[in-house]
Amino acid sequence: MTVHWNRLGPREKQVLAILRRAETTLTTRDVLSRLREADVDIAYTTASTILDRLVEKGYLRRVEEVHQGSLRYRYEFPVDELSRSVIDDVVDEVHSVFGDSGVKALIASGRERSTTSPNEI
Repeated sequence: MTVHWNRLGPREKQVLAILRRAETTLTTRDVLSRLREADVDIAYTTASTILDRLVEKGYLRRVEEVHQGSLRYRYEFPVDELSRSVIDDVVDEVHSVFGDSGVKALIASGRERSTTSPNEI
């Protein structure tokens, strides 16, 4: 699967961050609630559309479940599965604009931000 990190909007990235931090799958209402906690005032239908688009783009998995007699969806962001593809996309983009020196700067920045020891990277 090819994902294109640079083709995501800021709100889509914000939703992915919410799902990454979640300890379980989330419903649209759960995501909407967390967006509102971050002072993002959007409608339920907008949140639903963002989630659907992220599924179509291959960033999220959608699981159907019956809840009180109706169908609802739960979403998960398979970080481990997608991280390599996303990282490759980002590195390719940085390299195309900044060349080798840009990739070296990206690596250095990643090391500075990492909570992992530099020897483990």
